[in-house]
Amino acid sequence: MIRYRDDIDGLRAVAALLVVAFHCGFAKFVPGGFVGVDIFFVISGYLITGIVHGEVQAERFSLWQFYERRVRRIFPALIAVYVAVLLASFVLLFPAETAQQAKNATASILFVSNVYFYLGTDYFDTASRFNALLHTWSISVEEQFYLFFPPLLALAYPRFRAALKPLVVVMLVASLALAQWRVADDASAAFYLVQYRAWELMIGAALALGMVPAVRHRGVAELVAVVGVALIVGSILLLTGDSVFPGLAAAPACIGAACLIWSGIAGQTLVGRALGPAPARFVGRISYSLYLWHWPLWVLGGQLREIKSLTGSAAFLLLSLVVAAISWRWIEQPFRRRDPAIAPSRAVLIGVAAMLATLALVLAMPLVARAYWQVPAQVERIGQFVRYRGAPNSRAGQCFLTTHDSFATFDRDRCLRLSPDRPNVLLLGDSHAAHFYRGLTALPGINVLQANASGCRPVADPVGEARCTALMRYMTDDFLPKHRVDTVILSALWRDDDWPALQRQIARLRRHADHVVVFGPIAEYDRALPRILAEALYRRDPAIVARHRVAPRQRLDAVFAARVPATGASYVSTYRALCPADRCTLWTDDGNPIQFDYGHLTARGSRLMIARIRPELPFATR
Repeated sequence: MIRYRDDIDGLRAVAALLVVAFHCGFAKFVPGGFVGVDIFFVISGYLITGIVHGEVQAERFSLWQFYERRVRRIFPALIAVYVAVLLASFVLLFPAETAQQAKNATASILFVSNVYFYLGTDYFDTASRFNALLHTWSISVEEQFYLFFPPLLALAYPRFRAALKPLVVVMLVASLALAQWRVADDASAAFYLVQYRAWELMIGAALALGMVPAVRHRGVAELVAVVGVALIVGSILLLTGDSVFPGLAAAPACIGAACLIWSGIAGQTLVGRALGPAPARFVGRISYSLYLWHWPLWVLGGQLREIKSLTGSAAFLLLSLVVAAISWRWIEQPFRRRDPAIAPSRAVLIGVAAMLATLALVLAMPLVARAYWQVPAQVERIGQFVRYRGAPNSRAGQCFLTTHDSFATFDRDRCLRLSPDRPNVLLLGDSHAAHFYRGLTALPGINVLQANASGCRPVADPVGEARCTALMRYMTDDFLPKHRVDTVILSALWRDDDWPALQRQIARLRRHADHVVVFGPIAEYDRALPRILAEALYRRDPAIVARHRVAPRQRLDAVFAARVPATGASYVSTYRALCPADRCTLWTDDGNPIQFDYGHLTARGSRLMIARIRPELPFATR
């Protein structure tokens, strides 16, 4: 059986605080803070497997008792979060947005939110930024894992005891190999789906099953603990939101967590003592509630007051801890105490009934919101534009590779077909290049070639997922040296540190094209423009829009405008075209938002923008 350990509660605290810090304003200090979830998976695999294995060995394992413990541990606080999210959505959001939160809650209640979020979103889906239950994907992963692993353990131990540990090794290695294979082609699948995450829980399971010999020398234990800390800290500091993750990139944090757990099995190390003080233990105990509540508070609380300072983020962290402590004391704890008079099977059925009752409330809330709130039809229509499907307009999956695609899906014959009698214009870059495709094809007399990949800025020596690096290298090292084009357009979600690599790329491309044109950063917002416009219309306050515009994009536009012409390339300021005299165009001629998320253009918006910058395009002025 697994004994209680102060240091594991402390490790829980570290994991929870990393996730909260990463989500809520401190990402620049912990760029890889998302590995807190991976640490949780290892801890969970260790503790749950240890309990189950101990009961199986003692021949007193009961599946009903196991699921009763899961129900008592998971359901009460989770139900409270569902109810709070739906009530807050009713008060703070438009009825259509409340309906979407209800769909998210339904998937989470059924413990399939990870699958729902994976299948229900494309690259351009920004509605997920307002999904107050997005973080429940990890709970769904755990519950799906615990649907099959404990029964497998209970069946295999008495009958195939010698094969149990080799089976765990095979499953662990297979899951990790699948994750590493999948992350290169579809990082979203590798992130959300249980088959690609199971290896993280199974690392903890392997420890609990004694598959790693117990450490007997104090010096070895201390060294392993230090290595564990180094691996976790390295992951936190070296990984970023742009990293190819999870797969092998998650292994250092998982191995680091395993090192800390393993080194403390025989006795407490110096690192273990550092993790075990009372405050750390307390945060570890409330870590489940902290994880559950922090994201809904951040997403829905942001509708009332958006936090933009470190001081505000620190205050939010304190608020999250207070709410988590209340949830732990008054919601979690009362239900953790088992009543001997209630049979485990009955307790499970009561929990399921409570979830079904919550589901009924969830399904009813959108109907109540629509009946209660009298929102003008125009406001609802504009707000719904966050569901705009941008993928078809950018030829996603063929000429624009998203997180669901691999380089093998790039349709070279269709995307790179040259014309013998028209200027050939190559559109190269990420999604902020792809959204210009419709506008460019509306210009007469040109042939548009397209090679785009999400998260893939068209710079020299590109880094990122395999689909990105493979596509860019193919274009610069293979296609362009063999097929000269009239113009290459480079467009991307540019960053401040892109300039050196962009400068090298321009020099390389000028050898294979008559003209190189750089489209600068476009005007962006800190949330989806349709949502901002809907709020501005509903509150009759046009100034709301300007308050949400991202100022650094204008500064970066000025930097590029000063530097690009010296390279021999042409520079087009899409920012100034969209925002002449700092008055940004918000609508297209059909009365819809010009951008459907924080910065991507709609099809009409794309045509409007290209029409505005047409005089600056070398191929359009011939």
